[in-house]
Amino acid sequence: MASIVKSAVVGVGKFLCTTIYSKITIFFKFQPNTDSLRAKMKELSDSKQNIEGYLESTGKQGKVAILPVKDWIPKVNNIEGQWNSMEEDIKASQKHFCGCFPNCYLRYKLSKSSMEKIQEVKELMDTRANFPEELAVPNPQPESVQEMPGPSIVVQKAASELLDRLKELVLNDEIRKIGIWGMGGVGKTTLVSNLNNLMADGSLAHPFDIIILVTVSSILDLHGIQLQIAERLKFKEELEKESKVRWATLLLGGLKKQKKFLLILDDVWEKIDLDKVGIPQGDMLGCKIILTTRSLDVCHQMETDKNIPVITLNDEASWELFSKHVGELSDVEELKSLAREVAKECNGLPLAIKVVGCSMRGKERVEQWRKALRGLRASQPRNIERVEEDVFVPLKWSYDSLQGKNIQPCFLYCSLFPEDFSINEDELIRCWRAEGLIDESLNIEESLESGVDLIEKLKHSCMLEPGQGKGTVKMHDIVRDVAIWIASSSEDGNKFFVQSNMSWSKITKEGMHESINRASFVNGRLSEIPTFLATCSSLSTLFLQDNPLNKIPRDIFLGLKALRVLNLSGTKIKSLPKDVGELNNLRLLNLSYTYELERIEAHAISRLSSLEVLDLYRSDYGWKVKGEVDEESVTLEELLHLEYLYYLRIRVSSTGYFPLDSTWLKRLKSFHFYMEPSEIGILWLERVDERVVELSGDVEHLAKCAEGMLSIATCLCIHDCSVNRIGEVAKSIPNLKELNLFRIEGSDNIWEGMVKSGGRSSFPKLQNISVIGCDGLKSLIPHDLLEELHNLEKIDVWNCSDMKEIFGAKVVDENTLEIVATCSVVGSNALPNLQFLCLFNLPELRYICQEAFSWPSLEIVQVEYCPNLRRLPFSTGNAKKIQEIEGREAWWKELEWEDEETRLNLQKHFKERTPWL
Repeated sequence: MASIVKSAVVGVGKFLCTTIYSKITIFFKFQPNTDSLRAKMKELSDSKQNIEGYLESTGKQGKVAILPVKDWIPKVNNIEGQWNSMEEDIKASQKHFCGCFPNCYLRYKLSKSSMEKIQEVKELMDTRANFPEELAVPNPQPESVQEMPGPSIVVQKAASELLDRLKELVLNDEIRKIGIWGMGGVGKTTLVSNLNNLMADGSLAHPFDIIILVTVSSILDLHGIQLQIAERLKFKEELEKESKVRWATLLLGGLKKQKKFLLILDDVWEKIDLDKVGIPQGDMLGCKIILTTRSLDVCHQMETDKNIPVITLNDEASWELFSKHVGELSDVEELKSLAREVAKECNGLPLAIKVVGCSMRGKERVEQWRKALRGLRASQPRNIERVEEDVFVPLKWSYDSLQGKNIQPCFLYCSLFPEDFSINEDELIRCWRAEGLIDESLNIEESLESGVDLIEKLKHSCMLEPGQGKGTVKMHDIVRDVAIWIASSSEDGNKFFVQSNMSWSKITKEGMHESINRASFVNGRLSEIPTFLATCSSLSTLFLQDNPLNKIPRDIFLGLKALRVLNLSGTKIKSLPKDVGELNNLRLLNLSYTYELERIEAHAISRLSSLEVLDLYRSDYGWKVKGEVDEESVTLEELLHLEYLYYLRIRVSSTGYFPLDSTWLKRLKSFHFYMEPSEIGILWLERVDERVVELSGDVEHLAKCAEGMLSIATCLCIHDCSVNRIGEVAKSIPNLKELNLFRIEGSDNIWEGMVKSGGRSSFPKLQNISVIGCDGLKSLIPHDLLEELHNLEKIDVWNCSDMKEIFGAKVVDENTLEIVATCSVVGSNALPNLQFLCLFNLPELRYICQEAFSWPSLEIVQVEYCPNLRRLPFSTGNAKKIQEIEGREAWWKELEWEDEETRLNLQKHFKERTPWL
């Protein structure tokens, strides 16, 4: 028993000694422990501040922190708060107890806590070390408001008063749905666009997280409305991946995330079931809907809380608007009374006032104004309700007053395209020429110039307006209605039948006459071509594009001998029967975007003796040479029979010798050959009036097979392949104006072989270079090629992960970093015509160039996501032509400069830009 007690006493003693020793050790390590924690906290805080600075910078670019960073920062904030409290206790522990002894217990407690916190800080720093390189990702959140194109009405008294009333209703919490109604062309769309733009520029403070403007139009398409909303919310692609039955649910969730939204539904013709679209109602306090419509009944059906009628202008308001568009002539005394009468005949309709005002602009003689007034008063529309007469009369007069050969039928032709459709100008001119609406005695170049002149005249007369994209035009929907009305009742060879944007799968013969000249069924649900079309022997244009047609009846074309324009683009046809060859007068055949086209029968193309335009842009059909296909299929050799062809776009899947030699190809004003043997092209550059060749796959072999084609090409694109020496291909193209390289794998010396030989420049005409996704390429243009590019105007370099410099003016040994050669280029000899330089996502880029260039023509420089580009090669002496440098503010502030004067001179040209997509 004694031994047991003795053992227990010894054990307790050892434990006490160990415990006491441990506490004494912790106590005496107070200073080193707190000092160590202080240092580690400083390191942690510095790291957090760096990350927060980075996030602030990328936040301006529309990016947000990744999830691990989002979780990490609050943990650092928490331990920083604890450390701040400890700092106060540490100061208190310095004071001695009773003026003699330190506070032992507090020091022990702080020392122990410091040891624990050191471990926590270490874990946080370890977490930081494991973060990926990119700490922020693009924020999918959409912009709050997007500015809409259109004229301002704030200076127009009547319209401005209407806008003020609308603003009051929008900001009234008790009003949820607002209806804006009135006749076509009265200014409803202009009104809501102005409201939107006041919010966009900050003139009108608003409570909404997002404002969404959707164009509905006459044919109700719920899926189209859903797509517009989804695009605005930045999840259109995600929506399209889902079954359409789930779209409403997904949109409902997306809109609810916005908390407060303003949805503007423009041009509503019938009731819209908002639940089917996925628009939340009732429980969304502060969310509003505005709709514009021509019918008050639609407002009632949509259960609007307030309705604003938009009426025509009174005489004074009409005169004010008319004077704005007619210009200074409204102040000429001898014209003023006539001008007021002309304005009055427009019946207060803003659209009509604008069109007529533009038409009279520049007409200085009294006789011209008297004639205009007589014309306006004499116009008598037929079979149209009175309300439409008030719209059509002045617009019909504007049509009557169009001056110039064939300008009226050219205008009417535009109505064959769908409502709100942006028409490609070049496509329109090709159709006009094919229809004979442009003087057929002109050569191709002259007829294209004549077409451009016609378009400009129609735009200046306000009969056409700019479309959504560059090089496009469109018709105002009322102007289009008038054009269809005129063409449908015409007796002069311009009789139209238009049923575009159809919502039914079949069309009836009602309203269709054998005497029609042009018919349009664009963007409908036709699965087959109506057989009664075969009886329309006068038909010269037939638009069937963007219908789900899957086959063409064999005898359909036998009765259409007068057909000149046939558009089957965007259809699902699988084959083209050879009966199309019966169309001896056909001049334009459009088969673009026919992704399911597998077969074109032999002689279907070669017998089209009048064909001028053959367009299979982005078609799945691959053309081959004789011997590679059966005798019943078309071959490239058939194209040689087309004597009048001037425009050709096809995919060539042949790997053999190209039968179209340079002599034949030179007759073409424009061609686009996509040389890809195995599958449908995924790139297809969109270039107008150029001779384009795209190569993919075995580029060297294809280039040898198509030497004649390449010898006259003006644009070359090489993509999705592995090429060691692109120069061997490119240098054989003396007319090359544009060179595009996309996703090329190869060494960093792919340009070998591009340098001049025998004293002759390899690229006497090269103007544009685009290089995208070419990893491995370290320098864009080697030093010995620079002096040859005298005509180079534009350079784009995107997503090249290894690119270190753009212009290799110096040759540097990568191992020693010593200069081993220097370019002979001096000053202005280098790139004398370069105007535009765009650099995007080049993470390793350190230099644009390392030698001083004079940059005699450089005007615009754009830089984005090039974090290691710290210096720009500009000075007060060589940057005189620069007008704009675009980039991120944070990047600009970190740049290094040779002198302060250069920085100050270029600062005024710097432009902050939003992140690029």
